[in-house]
Amino acid sequence: MPIPWNFGQYEVCVLECAVYLLSNANLAVGARSDPVKLTRALSALVNSNDEGGMLWGRWTETYPPNSTDPTEWVGSVEILRQYLLNEEPVRYGQCWVFSGVLTTLLRCLGVPARCVTNFESGHDTDCSYSIDCHYDVEGNPVDDLDDSVWNFHVWNEAWFKRNDLPPGYDGWQAVDATPQEASESIMRCGPCPVIAIKQGDVYLPYDCGFMFSEVNGDKIWWKVEKDSTMSIEYIDRNCIGKSISTKAVGSEEREDLTSSYKHEEGSAEE
Repeated sequence: MPIPWNFGQYEVCVLECAVYLLSNANLAVGARSDPVKLTRALSALVNSNDEGGMLWGRWTETYPPNSTDPTEWVGSVEILRQYLLNEEPVRYGQCWVFSGVLTTLLRCLGVPARCVTNFESGHDTDCSYSIDCHYDVEGNPVDDLDDSVWNFHVWNEAWFKRNDLPPGYDGWQAVDATPQEASESIMRCGPCPVIAIKQGDVYLPYDCGFMFSEVNGDKIWWKVEKDSTMSIEYIDRNCIGKSISTKAVGSEEREDLTSSYKHEEGSAEE
């Protein structure tokens, strides 16, 4: 039976931890009132890949003594409390843990936020906007060239105006604290207007191209010749980004967000 995540944004230690975290950010006090800069800073601070971050990521079958398996966490508050008490990164988290913690921090600072799950989530490592698989002439995988597909991945949406962009990009913004690829040399992602992802506006800040490939990248199989030239063997245009979901307001039901992120598969718009 699923265990609901306890966000606990009103618990005593949460605001104190948020202020402490922001003291580690290279973010002027005046800039903290800008939700774009605030969410971008927090997406970096929740993970520990850069200085002052809160939570180590680890994707292994076993975990060392005196650490916590990501599946054992049931809420954000204990993670925040440990970080505030010890002033060092907490061990360990995976995508749903990073997302849960970021939701708590944003909510406690007055930014509406929610967790979003994407199934068959693409991970584009080379900014090609596609998910690429490679095989040599004998059919053996060439793993060092490959992108990957996660069976699911969890990020956040935060609601605010985008005064830094042309009109039409206000509302839900995708932001991700899970360390995947560096953005401007720091492990962070977003905020990116959800409508920009749907429209394929991959040039807009922040990280719209990466987010687009997570939900709507074509999966391409490449044949790698002995002289390292490559040719396309097959393209699947419909396998990435399935059943994009969040929890419905006021119930335990799933709210489907797929149509917010992408046009119907096979349609002219898509």
